[in-house]
Amino acid sequence: MDNPAKRRLPFITQWRSALAALWQTEIAGSEQHMMQIAAGLAGMGISLGLGYAYANVIWVTGWQLWMWGITVVLVTAVLLSFSHRPRWQRPDWRMTGLILGAVAIIFLLRALFLETIPGGLHVDEMSVADFAARHVFPGTGQTVNPFVTGTSSQPALHHYLVRLSFQLFGYSISSLRLTSAVAGGLAVLATYAMITQFANRRTALMGAALMATYHYHIQWSRLGLNNVWDTLWVPLTLAAFAWGWRKQWSGGAVIAGLAVGFSQYFYAGSKVGVFLLAFVMIMLYRQRPNRVQFLIHSGKLAVTAVTVAAPITLFALFNPEIYFLRTRQVMGWQEGYILDAVGKYDLWAYLWHQIWRNFGAFTAVPDITGFYGPGVPFLIGLAAPLFVIGLLWATWKRQFLPVLWVLLTVLLGGMMLGGSPSSSHYVVVIPAICWLTAVPLDWLWQNGKWRLSLALLIAIMLTDLIFYFAFYVPSQPRDLFNALPPWPLE
Repeated sequence: MDNPAKRRLPFITQWRSALAALWQTEIAGSEQHMMQIAAGLAGMGISLGLGYAYANVIWVTGWQLWMWGITVVLVTAVLLSFSHRPRWQRPDWRMTGLILGAVAIIFLLRALFLETIPGGLHVDEMSVADFAARHVFPGTGQTVNPFVTGTSSQPALHHYLVRLSFQLFGYSISSLRLTSAVAGGLAVLATYAMITQFANRRTALMGAALMATYHYHIQWSRLGLNNVWDTLWVPLTLAAFAWGWRKQWSGGAVIAGLAVGFSQYFYAGSKVGVFLLAFVMIMLYRQRPNRVQFLIHSGKLAVTAVTVAAPITLFALFNPEIYFLRTRQVMGWQEGYILDAVGKYDLWAYLWHQIWRNFGAFTAVPDITGFYGPGVPFLIGLAAPLFVIGLLWATWKRQFLPVLWVLLTVLLGGMMLGGSPSSSHYVVVIPAICWLTAVPLDWLWQNGKWRLSLALLIAIMLTDLIFYFAFYVPSQPRDLFNALPPWPLE
């Protein structure tokens, strides 16, 4: 009889040999690499210790945050400092000027008139502002533990950024929303960097241009919530690891580990990025198998991610009822959601309801929530058919990353949850939407139809801008009518 253990033996032996080769060629006799190992173990130990010591503590004096932050910076610096650095090309200053101009436009679309556009505050924005002002360094000698969850089961660390914005720019709606505007602008750049690693630069430019003016992304970049950070962390993770792998620079894995770790302190949609990263790591290894390099990159990725994410991970392990409270509340496969959706407890009818509404959210079914509620699906005008074409074309060409991104978001952010489609749960997929929409535009350009491609690109961008600023904002968006709560510390 065939023994499965014997079939696995060569695989295990190969990786043991790779681990031995790694020790002999990279670590043994190298003080620099031993220092990296020591720093990584120390960093993980300190972060795990902080998480264990304060997992059940709500109020702290604040030194815990500085200790954690210093540890993260130190570990990152040590893991990067001894890495082989790829050569940087001399910049083209004319192109640099164009890029800086584009970046300025991207940020202006997200940061101007935050006080009135898209309107007043959503009630969840009010909660964020109140929590940040009331619990983050309120002047009592203590502050809320940055490694726990706060209002609506959202991690508390995001509120520290909001509190910093209040401290620097005053207590206002603009200050509340400014951190999201910055994250949204950086997300466009991260998306460009990501697409260049898995497609060509023209597709990346088109995808970034679409995302820069995308009505859906602009809206979430102008709300004082943590959702839009998903569109920064996930592309940054994938871009950094892929670039580092291809350049044989393990620093890319360190940056990816930072992005994975920090994403755990923001919206839950970024969990999709962990699955995508695993897919990318396997894909890159299959393209160029190198076991020693894989061990180095995956090791540095894991060390950095654990150093950053250990405190909130331990909080979740010790307090799952608190950490997963919101998840349990919005889980769609509960009797109440089923009865509201189809009028009776019929699982097959509800399954079709979830399939239709969540896949239809891209081109047919409008967002039902008051966070946005534009009355249109996620894609409008020419963007809708181009997205579907791009999805089918990418599948046929075996460009599975953006396709998998869409499917995972539909499953985890849509079909598993109630109240679909909810724009708040789909923010993480925005980079993939723009990427797939750019795919047929790039195909047209490659096949000599560059004028048509450029015209379609401009038409989509103008459609989104006109819809958002000329139609949606003046329509007095639903649920965005609340005033900033009074400063609680007076």
